[in-house]
Amino acid sequence: MVTSRVPAGVPSGAFLSADGNGGSGGNGSAASDGTGQDATAPAADSLRIALLVSRARTAARSGDLDGALRLLHEAEGPVAAAHPDVLDLLARVHAQRGELARAAEYWHRVQERQPQDPSASAGLARIDRLGRRGPRAALARHRARTALVAAVCAVAAITACTVALTDGAGERPAQPGLSPADRAAQLAERLDAERRAEQARERDRATARRTQAATALADALRAPGIDPVVQEASVEVAFSDGLFSEGAELTPVGAERLAALGERLAGREADVEIYGQTATVPGAPTSGGSVLSLWRALIAARELSTASGKPLTAFTTASADQRDAPHASAAKNRTVTVVITPR
Repeated sequence: MVTSRVPAGVPSGAFLSADGNGGSGGNGSAASDGTGQDATAPAADSLRIALLVSRARTAARSGDLDGALRLLHEAEGPVAAAHPDVLDLLARVHAQRGELARAAEYWHRVQERQPQDPSASAGLARIDRLGRRGPRAALARHRARTALVAAVCAVAAITACTVALTDGAGERPAQPGLSPADRAAQLAERLDAERRAEQARERDRATARRTQAATALADALRAPGIDPVVQEASVEVAFSDGLFSEGAELTPVGAERLAALGERLAGREADVEIYGQTATVPGAPTSGGSVLSLWRALIAARELSTASGKPLTAFTTASADQRDAPHASAAKNRTVTVVITPR
């Protein structure tokens, strides 16, 4: 998890190369605003701010200074809008545009939160020298403008130098001596790992919600002779008695069971699949389904439709394979299996 500042925009080390001052994030640690209030955003905010700054920095690097400013000004929430990295990048982009007063305003805001911030102090000192008069001041302005242009052109190559990553456990900076490219790659890997972990957590939450819905549905469907079993996100309903005669005629018990199940399905948003079953008899195929089992599924769909008030198109029918018969008894296998998946 990123817990330290991710440097934004034009790094102090380049913009202020004449002074030899480093960037505000170069010390690899989060700063305090002098009031005991930690300037490091919570973990989720840190990730969001890091991504925002990265996008704005990429825009500035490509020459789209207006786009960089638009991204930074559209930062969501007071935490992002007032974060030192966001303010520092705003100052640098305005300086590149020649809007030194605006740049100074944002660096002053950085100092309000972090009075000793070296990047803001050096930036304000450079702006002050640019505003002086006389030959020396003119030379200073020329050097400053040259350094400023060089710094903006070098954003992509050197901003990663001041990225500080922590190991999460001891909050220690990650492996000193890494190259800028390695540090940037390490940050990208961390962010990608966080994203994949959150996706996995969301999948787990979705699975838990579906299982909970299936469990609640199974409880609602349970009745004498109706045996619902939760199978992941679905409910598989078997009947304890055979529903049909040797052909495709419903027995009185079968009609009663299907009517009871249909009544419990009324008003529920769910996908319903009906699989006709047949008993295995000598000389008959032992796999592949049969016309008789498909016919039983269609008759069961008609009964469930009538009892539930759902149209026949709400039911999917198919022949089950003989090897998937739910019972050992031939008489009990003259039935159907109903798979119901809550939406």
